[in-house]
Amino acid sequence: MSKLNDFLVQIPDKPDVLSTRVSNVGTHMARLKGLIEVGTIVMSGPTLASHPKSTDEGLAINGSAWLVRANTEEEVRAVVADDIYAKLGVWDIDNVTVTPFKCAVRKPL
Repeated sequence: MSKLNDFLVQIPDKPDVLSTRVSNVGTHMARLKGLIEVGTIVMSGPTLASHPKSTDEGLAINGSAWLVRANTEEEVRAVVADDIYAKLGVWDIDNVTVTPFKCAVRKPL
C-alpha cells in the first residue's frame, strides 16, 4: 500500500484566457467535486494578480492553486493535464509548479 503525499500545485493561466476559463467553469468544478470527494484534491481556487478593492470589482484571475494528495509528482501532473482548463489551453502547462508539501493542519470548510 502506498502512502499518499501532499503537493502544493500552482498553475498559471496563459494570457487572454479569462472568457474561456469562465465559460468552462461548470465542467471544471464538476470534475473537481469528484476529485475532492475521493480525497485527491484537498484545496483548490483561482490565484489572483491582486485582491479586489471593492465588492463590485471583478477578480483578477491569473491561474489556479491546488493542494493535491498523490503518490508522486507524475500522478499530480496527470491530474492537472486531465482538467478541461489544461485541455482548452487556459493553463500554461509548461510552467506548472508542483512542490512537495507537508500539510500540518486540515480543517474542512
